[in-house]
Amino acid sequence: MSVNRNFALAIALCFVLTSVAVSASKKSRKVNSKEIVNAQIKVGYNYFDKHPKGDGATTERTIPMVLLVGGGESKFFSPRCEWLDSLTSTAEGRALEKQLFDAAVLEYAKTKNRDVMSKMASPTQMYVFKNHADSMTTIYDVVGLGEFGMCTEPFSELNWEIGDSIKTVLGYECIMATTDYHGRHWTAWFTPEIPVSDGPWKFIGLPGLILEASESTGQHWFVADGIEQISQPIYPIYNPEKYNRMKRLDMLRSLRYYRDNSKSIAKASIGLDLGTDTKSETVYDFLETDYR
Repeated sequence: MSVNRNFALAIALCFVLTSVAVSASKKSRKVNSKEIVNAQIKVGYNYFDKHPKGDGATTERTIPMVLLVGGGESKFFSPRCEWLDSLTSTAEGRALEKQLFDAAVLEYAKTKNRDVMSKMASPTQMYVFKNHADSMTTIYDVVGLGEFGMCTEPFSELNWEIGDSIKTVLGYECIMATTDYHGRHWTAWFTPEIPVSDGPWKFIGLPGLILEASESTGQHWFVADGIEQISQPIYPIYNPEKYNRMKRLDMLRSLRYYRDNSKSIAKASIGLDLGTDTKSETVYDFLETDYR
């Protein structure tokens, strides 16, 4: 994703004129009765996380994510996840998905290379939508085997303390800010040069775009790898009917139960014996830990 150091002023102007963009977009597009607005910027992030494999070892993953921001809204998601979800939203897409899956199974049978199967899965199924008009964040995510949940929370749950440390990210001068949020201590770096109060995951509320954020244990962190000025619709999720409205902590507890008992659940559901369940270690955990 390209980085153009000269478009920060243009981005600022776009957001001064946000109300005009919102009015224009609302006149032209709706999806499922939802008015669709345009993003003015697209930020690519790498989401790094560490988690136990179940055999005492640790896996480190790098997950490409995208943030679309504009028209008083934003959407943070995995492009791979959205592509897979788009396939399951139509009969033609489901047929294509089956073809791709069957081809991956055949290739795996020949090569025993697990990477071919990873093409048909996403390392995260999380979507985060922010709405500045009502100061609310909506989260969609998996909560179990074939089970999905969604919840909302106010922006006010994030309280930042801005420091005086400075560093450069993607050529932008960034200021440090810290917060204790849902069980973890986070350090973020935001740039006032791009006056967009948004960032990766649920992060919001600083006077500039957040380009980097990490939590104190080193298990989760986000780093921007590119910014583009665009005009792209911020579409809602595919298949919204599969998500059950839940409380945030209930979503996390449900997912923890599934992770801790996934092998037993798989055996009971589809008869696949994957061995004995291994309970999770508290040192490696979700982005939020206050559900325990």
